[in-house]
Amino acid sequence: MCYVIITGRSLAWLLLSLVAFMLLLTGIMTPKWLIGQPVVTNDNNVTGFFVPTVGIYNRCIRMVHDHNNCASFSFYGLATDSNVYPTPWKAAMFFLSLCAAIQFATVLTGVMACCVQSVFKKSVISLAGATQALGGLFGVFGLLLYPWGWGAQRVKRLCGENSEPYIPGDCSIGWAFFVTATGVAQVFLASALSKPADKAANSDKVQFQMDEGKQLICLP
Repeated sequence: MCYVIITGRSLAWLLLSLVAFMLLLTGIMTPKWLIGQPVVTNDNNVTGFFVPTVGIYNRCIRMVHDHNNCASFSFYGLATDSNVYPTPWKAAMFFLSLCAAIQFATVLTGVMACCVQSVFKKSVISLAGATQALGGLFGVFGLLLYPWGWGAQRVKRLCGENSEPYIPGDCSIGWAFFVTATGVAQVFLASALSKPADKAANSDKVQFQMDEGKQLICLP
């Protein structure tokens, strides 16, 4: 017999996992990891400012013909020349993408866990929580590898010659980096929450309602 079990803790774990995935996806896709110095612009005799930025695989710069351009520089993915796409950033992209993929799989597993509570006699939620912890480690690797690439020529053109690994030179760290770091932190938090979520889904209250023949079980 199929039972649909929804508890307050399991729902909180699922929502936290979803938020973590959205934060990771937003951070990875946004070219605001490093913020350069403002550039004075003059469009149609109107003076303004443009701030060049770079992300983990894309950038926003001011082109020669006085127009802003935001685009990817990873033309061939991880096979892109290292002078164009620094090797530490490739590694960071790999680990962060792996972290986001695991988190997405966890969200799907969380939805499935409402109907399927165990796989090979192992709790689905506890397995998902352990996998989240592994994904969080991949995310930490990605965050540590990204500043390692700050000594690359691409970064020096944006941040000055004083930029070195883990030293951003004249640049400042953008909000996308902190969004990604928050997403990784929430992955660990969701992993920790999976244990009480699993306990709530297998509590005596749930078993009692199952014994009464209820198939839809909702508990606070």
